[in-house]
Amino acid sequence: MFTSRQQISHLISNKLSQNSDHYQKVWANSGKVKFLIIDNLLPESLADQIYKCFPSNENMVLRQGPQERKFISVSFPRECSLVEDCLYAFQDTDVICSLANICSIPDLHGDPELYAGGISSMDTGCFLNPHIDNSHDRLRQNYRRLNLLYYVSPTWNSQTEGCLQLWPDGLKEEPVIISSLFNRLVIMATDRKSIHSVSKIISPGEHRRLCISNYFFSPISPENLEYYHSTSFRGFPDEQRKDLLLRFGGNLRTALKSVTGTFFGKVISKGHFRRKN
Repeated sequence: MFTSRQQISHLISNKLSQNSDHYQKVWANSGKVKFLIIDNLLPESLADQIYKCFPSNENMVLRQGPQERKFISVSFPRECSLVEDCLYAFQDTDVICSLANICSIPDLHGDPELYAGGISSMDTGCFLNPHIDNSHDRLRQNYRRLNLLYYVSPTWNSQTEGCLQLWPDGLKEEPVIISSLFNRLVIMATDRKSIHSVSKIISPGEHRRLCISNYFFSPISPENLEYYHSTSFRGFPDEQRKDLLLRFGGNLRTALKSVTGTFFGKVISKGHFRRKN
């Protein structure tokens, strides 16, 4: 069954607009790190199609370091075109208008270049340390305001592994845990306080945690004042030595990028974004 990008965006925008009043209230009352969970986003048969079209880990890029292990991609072979269509459907004008209304963010827009967005796959041994996202888009013209995460793994039901973790009260307190359930969309705010992570996947098996990610931007700062920071990682609460190392690295990157301006965005970040067709 062929489903166009326009059809997917229509399904998403309908889901958002039909329940917008409720979503506004949930978003407004969600806490210091604002978030919203929307289950059963798309018809189950369509979500399953998207899952089956996901590229294998062998056709993705492994990002691995002390702060993370995951497979990522912003490229889509012909057989994965449905995944690409779903990804870009979130950047449809009607979808963005609904998001702007729900989250009360004026002048919201998507990122066709997929800078730090795209798709990801996580399996045994994968994790993502606590961090705050880069404050801006690639060329530092707009503030990063929203992160949309859409999960498409039918057999993924863990309540402890591969979960999105939000740390509204810092790393000394317990996180908000959001399971990466099939056909679930998570909308979360990105600002200087929105620390989040993904718990390590320990259980062996062939199952993959698959995610379609989009970032959304606005020229308006979430704090109504100018600031800049690079992606800044922290250690998990039991990783004190790693925490010191990651904090030093984050501060160094922020300092270097602050001095060099958009140089990193124009040159260093090649391969981490995609020119839209």
